[in-house]
Amino acid sequence: MVTKLKALISSLMVAIFFVLSNLASYTIFTWLKTKYDFSWHAIWEQATIAAGGLTLMVIIGFILSRYFFRHERAYFKIFGAVLEEIGRGNFQISEQLRPLQRMDDGNIRDTVLQVEKMAEQLGEMETLRQDFIANVSHEIQSPLTSISGFTKLLQDNNLDSEKRTHYLEIIQAETNRLSKISENLLKLTALEKNDYQLHSTEFRLDYQIRDLILTTEPQWQSKHIDVIVELEPTKFYGDESLLYQIWQNLFHNAIKFTPENGTIQVSLTQNKQQQTQVTIQDSGIGISKADQLRIFERFYKADISRQAKIGGSGLGLSIVKRIADLHGMTIQVDSSEDKGTTITLQIPNK
Repeated sequence: MVTKLKALISSLMVAIFFVLSNLASYTIFTWLKTKYDFSWHAIWEQATIAAGGLTLMVIIGFILSRYFFRHERAYFKIFGAVLEEIGRGNFQISEQLRPLQRMDDGNIRDTVLQVEKMAEQLGEMETLRQDFIANVSHEIQSPLTSISGFTKLLQDNNLDSEKRTHYLEIIQAETNRLSKISENLLKLTALEKNDYQLHSTEFRLDYQIRDLILTTEPQWQSKHIDVIVELEPTKFYGDESLLYQIWQNLFHNAIKFTPENGTIQVSLTQNKQQQTQVTIQDSGIGISKADQLRIFERFYKADISRQAKIGGSGLGLSIVKRIADLHGMTIQVDSSEDKGTTITLQIPNK
């Protein structure tokens, strides 16, 4: 309604301006006709008056625009320079935009705020990109250094067979680690695409989680971990292979960070709101409150000093979070250092 009213007022002002210009042209023409005592045909007089009115309208309009739109010209000049700076990768443009913030035009101020917000978001993305490159380089450099060092040691002809076998096992482990980092990076990149398509089917969620626990039995048995399972029969519609990766990552982490003779509880139940939820609780080393806020970030490792011997690339939980988001799940983490961790995934009702 407001937009239509503004358009109507603008049209009315243009019409009035046009009438006044023609009236001024008629006055001037009449004065000249009287002063110089000439007579034209009525059609030519009307054409001359109309042409004069249009000419006056253009001249006066140009003069008025030069006066009233001087701020806009300054705006476009500054705005163009700001966009050029953003194009060069400089996202600190608040000082350059400050003169525009003092302008009376509300539209200009709104545009300035939008540009500042865009530059801030681009700056954050650039920081994330640089951090990502640094993290990838660090994660790759570590196994490469190890492989290079043990390869040199293997060149010693006097090396006994036991040490040679040990060094080869280390090289194999580091190679597998590199392969896993590459695989997880590709997987995470694919999952983060906006057009990623889920291959959803209906399946028994309780069967899937039970199969995972049975498959990993040698790992938790070797640490004498007591695994307590409570799985209610549950049908679920989702991407079966992706969901398996969630339980695989979370259960492997529970085994990894739970000491020998510890306990892991896995439950699939209905909460008070009749929502399906999966809970994995362990009696492991736990996570500090500060680290809980960042554990789903790519390459983030909680308390590196405590986990240095355990390994991992810091990508697993990022993949878990992305798959959960794709399925509309929410993740809750409850943990205390040296008291274990409980991770709960709530599955929305379909």
